[in-house]
This record gives sequence, structure tokens and C-alpha cells, in this order.
Amino acid sequence: MKFDAIVVLGAGVTKKGNLTRVCRSRVDKAVELFLSGMAPRIIVAGKGEACVMKSYAVRKGLTEADILEEDKSLDTVGNAFFVKRDFLLRNDWHRLAVVTSGFHLRRAKLVFRKVFGKGYTLTFVASQSVLLVNALKQKLYLEKGLTVLTGILGMLVADGDMDAIENFVLKNPLYAVYRRV
Repeated sequence: MKFDAIVVLGAGVTKKGNLTRVCRSRVDKAVELFLSGMAPRIIVAGKGEACVMKSYAVRKGLTEADILEEDKSLDTVGNAFFVKRDFLLRNDWHRLAVVTSGFHLRRAKLVFRKVFGKGYTLTFVASQSVLLVNALKQKLYLEKGLTVLTGILGMLVADGDMDAIENFVLKNPLYAVYRRV
């Protein structure tokens, strides 16, 4: 199936400004899918890492025109919200492949399905695991707790209700700088 875009969720940068191994793995998977013809563009998502992800993808053979940057989000809910608002709604796109790590897949599915609601085709793809066993166990433990919190959001907001989700995102202290972006 051909998608309108492949979105790759950020996973941070190092103190030196390089992508983390987890983030590189996600971008590698998105580039692989792009080169296989899955979609005509990639959206790199995450404040602080989107521009680094784009540069990395260009070094892997893509052109700058192949890659769109979502550089406002600070978490998974923000990734989904800003990607939908700034790209899918503005371009009338409805089919998206989402690339993230296996340990993050469950929460990403919950969040993106909540934010997007009906009328969108979402496919989720796991990047190759690059974490050592102990680090992976820690990530899975953290993800379990965050997934519970995401479930609470799910009870408070109807699927696809962009006004309620925007209100949730913009009231989040993390997004204080973006009160009306």
C-alpha cells in the first residue's frame, strides 16, 4: 500500500548534538521504507531532533525536498497532534506509516489512533532494536507507565477531537512556549 507520508518519531540527540542510536535506527527504517516506494515523503518529528534527523536522512541518500520537518513536538502526543495539524489536514492526506521503536510501538499506536480518529489509515512499523537487554527492560518499564497515562487521555478525549487534543497539548507545561502555534 502506498502512503501519503512516512512519519518517523524522534528519540533525542546526544550532548554533542548527534542522533541517539535509537533515533538513528528509526530514521534508517524510514529511509528504507521511502526507498522501497512506500511513500513520496518522510516527516521527521520532534523539537530538537527533526533537523538532525533530516540531515542524517540526506546523508543516507534522500534529498531535502523528500523530507518535511515537524519541529514543535516534545512528546508522542505532540508528535501526532502537530503532524496531523501541520501536514495531514493542510494537504488532505489520509494515509500514514509511523516508524518508531518496538518498545514504543504500543503507546504510539494508542496516541496516534486517539489523535487521528476515523478517516485515516495508520500503519505502524518498528525499527531495529539497538538497545542492550537491561536498557530495553528499563524502557519497557517506563513505557508501561506512560501507556497507562495515555489511556487516561483516551478516556478524557474523543478520538480525532483536535480542539480537545490541542487544549490538552497547549495546557501541558512542556508546551508553554507554544500557547498558540
